[in-house]
Amino acid sequence: MKTFLVIGAGEYGSHLAVNLCRMGNEVMLVDKNEQIINELSYRITSAEIGDYTMRSNLAALDVSDYDYVFVCVGGFQDSLVIVDHLRELGASQIIAKAMSETHEKFLLKNGADRVVYPERDIAYNTAVQYSNKNIYEYIRLSDDAGIYEIETPADWCGKSLIGLNVRKIHNVTVIAAKDGTGKVTAIHSADYIFTKNEHIIVMGTASDIKKIAKE
Repeated sequence: MKTFLVIGAGEYGSHLAVNLCRMGNEVMLVDKNEQIINELSYRITSAEIGDYTMRSNLAALDVSDYDYVFVCVGGFQDSLVIVDHLRELGASQIIAKAMSETHEKFLLKNGADRVVYPERDIAYNTAVQYSNKNIYEYIRLSDDAGIYEIETPADWCGKSLIGLNVRKIHNVTVIAAKDGTGKVTAIHSADYIFTKNEHIIVMGTASDIKKIAKE
């Protein structure tokens, strides 16, 4: 179990806090909006109401005791102030939400260890997914690489992973298979036989994936 402090109970912060709790972590959620905190308090470990742009309020939370601190407030200036205070107070890992590339740069300069940019990332993932009808899900790993859910290529069906020599010939790594019910099974053996009525989860660069997932 890890400990998290989530500052800001907007859409992103609220979903983050609730999901972290569901995964067995200990989560403190704080925000100045009393109504939102009261609505979420029963779904998370603990919650407090206050203005956390104030250094004294952050200091009272003992921020250095948490494994991770997420700054999810929406305001540009407020998030910079909070990150600056957190760094001064000894927070170990600060992850801040950015609203723009400029915002991201300033957050990193002010002391954030990492910046997340959910709107940009979701938009990019959606663009990748819908630009090719044979790509069903996508997780970005870097500017050029990702994990994709694609249809099993027709000429792979009935053949084994080792027989196709997928990694050497196609330069991608097959991670798992997904059947018609949505069940995902990790592929551990090179003897795995591909079937027609399944999707496969593969990792590789965009150009290499497009070659095997072509329409």
